[in-house]
Amino acid sequence: MFDYRSEGDTRLVINGSRHYKTPYGALPSVTTILSATGGNKAALERWAKKNPGGREAAAARGTKVHSLMEEFLLGIERDPVIDDPEIASFWEGLPQNLEKLENVIWAENPAKEGDFGWTMGGDGISRVWHPGVNEEENWGWAGAPDIVAEYKGKIVLGDLKTSNGPYYSKWPGPETPKNQYGMRRAGFMKYQKCQLQLAAYALGLEHTVNIVPEICMTFVATRETVQVFAIQAGTIEKYKQKWLSTVEKYYSEILPAQKAAELEMEAVSEDN
Repeated sequence: MFDYRSEGDTRLVINGSRHYKTPYGALPSVTTILSATGGNKAALERWAKKNPGGREAAAARGTKVHSLMEEFLLGIERDPVIDDPEIASFWEGLPQNLEKLENVIWAENPAKEGDFGWTMGGDGISRVWHPGVNEEENWGWAGAPDIVAEYKGKIVLGDLKTSNGPYYSKWPGPETPKNQYGMRRAGFMKYQKCQLQLAAYALGLEHTVNIVPEICMTFVATRETVQVFAIQAGTIEKYKQKWLSTVEKYYSEILPAQKAAELEMEAVSEDN
């Protein structure tokens, strides 16, 4: 456990990607690694072109719902008045699920003043980190978990997502109607990405603050409903191994290719 305190902002943008200050230097965020290795960047760009302003609107929506979640879990505001019907539709259904959590340890930030103070920077953002498992290289990552609490006496690591469509924990099988296949495939891919994210946070929490999650919960809020997915020890370990493989791919394949492309661009610029 580190008592590491960084000056100023903890969140940085390096070459267009989110990083965080850590004792191991500026490490890429969990989402940076997932975005670089996910292979769906082109699809996201196509969606953004077809839905101008959609990405920004989704980000603003997510930020607002996360803020409501934080105030709810900390007991600051349990029954908020929400003027925006769009936000209200995503929030409806979340309170009765979130209220099942007890002994809140973390809600965007450490819940109790004085706990894990070294995880928060001057920008009010708290993060956890991990140096990676490569013995020769610093192949680390960092990220900002949403929720750490207890459920029936077990430590829960939770993540809240707002989504235009539902998540699915299984790949669509042959019984899936053709008109639902695309939606279910997209929902499964989002589910898988979230489990990898939680695995990364679980490793970071253990390294940074010595907390070992026993359950990982994903809360998915859509306009129509709220889904709650829970995985426990054996499945969490499976996703930790998948995450470590993803980190290895990022540092051994993606990052070198990005650096080579940058050098090539610099050479073209100098030639001109």
